Amino acid sequence: MPTVSVIIPAYNAEPFVRDTVLSALNQTYTDLEVIVVDDGSKDGTVARLSEFGDRIRVHQQTNSGVSKARNAGVQLARGEWVAFLDADDLWAPNKLERQFAGLVAPMVYTNRTNIGARGDIPELQSECTPMEGGDLFVPLLLRGNFITLTTVMLKKELFERMNGFYSGLNGTEDWDLWLRIAESNHIAYCPEPLAQYRFHPAGLSRNYQRMNEERTFVTARALALARGRGLSWKTRRQIWAGTWYTNGSAAGRAGARTDALLGFARAVGSWPLNADFYKEALKVFVNV
Repeated sequence: MPTVSVIIPAYNAEPFVRDTVLSALNQTYTDLEVIVVDDGSKDGTVARLSEFGDRIRVHQQTNSGVSKARNAGVQLARGEWVAFLDADDLWAPNKLERQFAGLVAPMVYTNRTNIGARGDIPELQSECTPMEGGDLFVPLLLRGNFITLTTVMLKKELFERMNGFYSGLNGTEDWDLWLRIAESNHIAYCPEPLAQYRFHPAGLSRNYQRMNEERTFVTARALALARGRGLSWKTRRQIWAGTWYTNGSAAGRAGARTDALLGFARAVGSWPLNADFYKEALKVFVNV
C-alpha cells in the first residue's frame, strides 16, 4: 500500500497534464501512487495520459466540477496520506520528501513560485502573502486563503472526517476545507517553494462576482462553526471587514467601480478604524 496518493483532477488539460504527471512520478519520495480524475475532458487529455500506462491510475467521469473530481480521487486512494496537484501545476522533485521530513501535523503545506500570466504578482508567493504554521483558524479568516491547494498534503482520514471538498463551491472550496480542518487541528508549513502555481488569463479567480459571492459564503460558514461562534465581537467584525475589503479590491481590479465602492463601504462599516479601507475607496473614486 502506498504511503501517499497524489490526486490530479483534469479537465481539458491536454497542454499541461503530461508535465504535471511527470512532476509527481519523478518525486524523490517514491512510495506513492498517482490518480488522475478526468472530469469529462473534450480534448486530448486522456490520450495524453495513455503514455504512462500502469504507472498511473486514470478515472473517467462525466463533468462534475473540480471539487467532485478531487473527492472521487480520494475515494479511490489507497494511501494513508493524500496530496493534491492541479493538472496545470508542477511539483519540485523533493516536494513530498521535504514535507515528510518536518512533519508535525496531520496537514502540511508549502510556499510556492508563481508561473504563467502572473502580471505584477511576485514570483515567490510568500513575498506578497504572509504564511505560517500552527493554529490557523483565525489567520485564515482574517487574511483569506494563503494555503495553495497544490502544495497541500494531509491525512486521508482527516479529509474523510471533514467530508472532503464542498461541491457547491468552485474556486473557494479549498479555503472552506482548510477552515474546517483548522477549527480543531494545527497545520504545518514548509517555507520552501516546492510547487509551481500557474496563472491563466481567464482563470477561475478572475470571475470576481462569483468569487466574491463564494468568499462571503465561506466566511459565514466558518463563523457558524462552534469555534467561529466563540470568537469575540471585535474579531468577528474584523473578519467581515477583511472579507468586504477583499471583495471590493477584486471588483476594483475588474473595473467594477460601483461594486468596489460598495465593498469598501461595507468594510468601513464593519471596522472603521482601518485607514486602508478609506485609501482604497479613494483610489477607486478618483481614478474612474
